[in-house]
Amino acid sequence: MMRRKNIYPLFLILTGAFFLFSPLARAQQEEIKKEVKVVKPYEPVLSGARKINIPPVTEDTTKYHPSIHYQISPHPMMMPYQPRPIKPARMTGESIPRLYKSYLKLGIGNYITPLAEISITSLRSRDHAYGFYLGSLSSYGNVKLGNGKKVDGNYGNTNLMFYGKKMYRNSVNIGGSLFLNRNRNYFYGYNPVLDTVLSKDDIKQAYLDPGATIHLYSTHADSNHLNYDFRIRYDYFSDKYSNYQHGVKFKAGIFKMLQKKTLGLNADVSYFYTNMYSTGDYMTVANIEPWYFQSTSEWRIKASIVGTVDAMQGNTTVRLYPRVRFQFKIIPGYLLAYLGMDGGMKVNDYQTITSINPYVKPGLYVQNSDRKMDFYLGLSGSFAPGTAYKLYGSYALVDNMPFFVNDTNGVGNQFYVLYDDVQIAHISGEFITQVGKKLSLRLWGRYNSYTMSSIPKPWHEPELKASFGLRYDLREKILLTADMMYIGKRFALSPDPIPQTILLKSYPDLNLGIEYRYRKILSFFLRLNNMAGIRYETWNQYPTQGFFIMGGFTYSL
Repeated sequence: MMRRKNIYPLFLILTGAFFLFSPLARAQQEEIKKEVKVVKPYEPVLSGARKINIPPVTEDTTKYHPSIHYQISPHPMMMPYQPRPIKPARMTGESIPRLYKSYLKLGIGNYITPLAEISITSLRSRDHAYGFYLGSLSSYGNVKLGNGKKVDGNYGNTNLMFYGKKMYRNSVNIGGSLFLNRNRNYFYGYNPVLDTVLSKDDIKQAYLDPGATIHLYSTHADSNHLNYDFRIRYDYFSDKYSNYQHGVKFKAGIFKMLQKKTLGLNADVSYFYTNMYSTGDYMTVANIEPWYFQSTSEWRIKASIVGTVDAMQGNTTVRLYPRVRFQFKIIPGYLLAYLGMDGGMKVNDYQTITSINPYVKPGLYVQNSDRKMDFYLGLSGSFAPGTAYKLYGSYALVDNMPFFVNDTNGVGNQFYVLYDDVQIAHISGEFITQVGKKLSLRLWGRYNSYTMSSIPKPWHEPELKASFGLRYDLREKILLTADMMYIGKRFALSPDPIPQTILLKSYPDLNLGIEYRYRKILSFFLRLNNMAGIRYETWNQYPTQGFFIMGGFTYSL
């Protein structure tokens, strides 16, 4: 009630003021009579403002450290589990590549050069294997000599073999073979200074070698058994001039494994009965070698001593050759080093010599060579998967080493030997790489340095030999091969009345091949040899044929 009494007088005062000033306001409005024209609409403008970018911060001096306390009460959760039976594993048969029991290869090349090969073998078996092989390569072309004349440079090689092997369950194996080898050539390389014509029948040479082998050996993998290896070979070697040689070679080896050590004994005997040697009709060389071997994961060593007996018609010589080889890993899997010492007697029988040089004098007798000492050092390993390399160096002392020289009696188309005691420094290297499954490369080289004692040069021995090989398989359909061989310079002794040193030039030999595999059983091939057409001399006065091309096919059943 008091608030209402106070508000009522205030209301009367305001009402009276309103009625008092209202007539004055109307009087003023009536007196002002002016026109106002607006030129531009009114645009309010605000003055620029400054923004405060510093956010407010409350400074609190009280520090709060939370304290957490927890406790774990583990309880095992029991989940029901019911095992389900597992089906037994099933071994799926791995596909075995099919074998073909026969192989036929036929080809023909220029210089009237036929090629034929046939092979028949048994299929897979756990206890036996046998087969037959026949191969023949011959040529009926001519060769141009240094004086421009063409002569018969014919040759022919034929190989026939029957072989077989029987494997028993007690790790015993026995095998053998019957073979017949025939090689034909002509002494066509006469001195080009002479003006002569050689009769074809007079210069023909043919070597015949029938024989047989027997091999008995064991393959026990545990150390409880004594392993053995016995081999015997018989050759009846003869030529067109009624020279013959019976050769029997026997090799035997036994060894016993004792944990990480192995003890063994090797022995071999070579016996020759012949009608050619002026010093007698037989020659025997026998070796016996007890040896010791031990290895760990980091190194291995083998040591032995060889006792040799060289006997010919009562003249007997005994020699001893120590042999040691130590091998160790420098970087496992990448670098392996080995070093050692070797030596031995090299048998130079008539069959061995004619395999090196088929143009020797018929019935030539060559003394055995004594390799007294041979120190060597080597490195081998791999840079990466699919690659391999090997470096090798040696220094050897060889007594009675034979060197071939042209015979001065006649036209110089046959060779005899000169002997010398030689020091040989040898360096060689090899590198192989496989790039995927398609491309493979091989590089090889060898360098020999000879220090002679009496004769001036190592006749017909090159200082440098090298080769390069490439193989590319295109989708297992087309196979490309390329290889090049390089032979360095050599020296020969001329057959002139006054012997002189002849330089035989170095030469490369580039060969290419291509094979198209139409099917697994049928393929076609083309071979290009000596593509540069260089008529180099393998032996003094014996130039080879030039560019050679051969084509043919292979077939399997």
